Amino acid sequence: MRKILSMAFILFLGTCVLVPQAKAGEIDLLVQKLVEKGVLTQGEAQELVTETREEVKKQIAKGSYDALPAWIQNTKLKGDFRLRYQYDRNAYGDVENRARIRARLGVESKINDQMKVGIGIATGKVSDPRSTNITLGQSGSKDSSYNNNTPGSFKNIILDYAYGEYAVTKDITLIGGKFKNPVWEPSDLLWDTDLNPEGAAVKLTRKISPSTDVFMNTLLFVLDEDITKESKYPVIGVIQPGFNYAISPALSLRGALANYFFSGVEKRGTFRNQSTNTKNANGNYAYNYNSVNPSLELGIKEPLGGIVPYAAIFGEGIYNYSKDVESSKSGFAAGLKFGAEKVSEKGQWQAKMLFAKLGRDAWMDIFPDSDRYSGKTYMKSYEASLEYGIGKNTTLALDYYYSQSLGKTSTDDLGYSPTHLLQLDWNLKF
Repeated sequence: MRKILSMAFILFLGTCVLVPQAKAGEIDLLVQKLVEKGVLTQGEAQELVTETREEVKKQIAKGSYDALPAWIQNTKLKGDFRLRYQYDRNAYGDVENRARIRARLGVESKINDQMKVGIGIATGKVSDPRSTNITLGQSGSKDSSYNNNTPGSFKNIILDYAYGEYAVTKDITLIGGKFKNPVWEPSDLLWDTDLNPEGAAVKLTRKISPSTDVFMNTLLFVLDEDITKESKYPVIGVIQPGFNYAISPALSLRGALANYFFSGVEKRGTFRNQSTNTKNANGNYAYNYNSVNPSLELGIKEPLGGIVPYAAIFGEGIYNYSKDVESSKSGFAAGLKFGAEKVSEKGQWQAKMLFAKLGRDAWMDIFPDSDRYSGKTYMKSYEASLEYGIGKNTTLALDYYYSQSLGKTSTDDLGYSPTHLLQLDWNLKF
């Protein structure tokens, strides 16, 4: 009897989805009628509704729910909006107060059991892949033209990512296009989280014991088209083997060793406002950035007797071993975070503290977090942040950076003073 009623409810729920006039409240009315007629007890009715709705969710997730078209079941929509107040004091002592917004919208569609496509758009600047912010201003204008005197004039919608993904097996995934960075990093020392590489990637995973799994992230990042007669495309190759190890129910360790191989960069013209990496007499890159990047993160559940639900200690380093680089070729980041492992519910919180340092030629200065000393190298920086959940998928966040140059030579144009950056964010995700 219950199975028959469950099937009836599934069909009824499908009707509610497909017919605009149908309302979710009609389900409760039908259940109440069955209770009034003595067909079901109140407890049985509630249990039946819950079981039926869960079954519908499972069928939709599997793409096997006949009442909905397959393309709807196989497509996911996601996005977020951020409202920000930002205070910025640069190395010359200039102060800027800004109101900013960020909006992102993405769709992911499963083509078949092994392949899917993802496409996303975002606000931001066409010329700056490390930012998806729009500065409010210019009297509410929708103008997207460039004007040095009106920082709020950038109001563009840009392609954030577009990729195809092929799951060859459960352990092997191929990705091509413009996509989220597959390289794992416990901090943003090397990669700004808004920067999405373009090219191809392969992700390998394998569970080798109940407590251990290993992975290998590989990336071919196409930096630009070939503009020389030597057919030297500027690209980056990355190979990152790593592991996840459950030391105990309360302790977990994740580690990786990324190896970066650059081609076509040395002696090439510099990219986008490059300013701190060493340049040769022609104003081109003086060196390559072949480097090694070890990373570790230790996670602890309910440390200090359960005072906080989660804590993690993390760190990473970078060393440029390219030839002819004699000094200022290393860097590192070390930090601590505690609170919720991820803030997604009301009342959850997470605090983080981080110290970062990058030598002038430890890494290309077009990639690091643009909030930390404007994304430059040849700097050291302290960061403290606090995020608090004010509702489901809604948070308030406070982030502060104190940064300064590692030194100054006759060729620098970095200013003398430390920089201060304060950001207050309201984040909404769906």
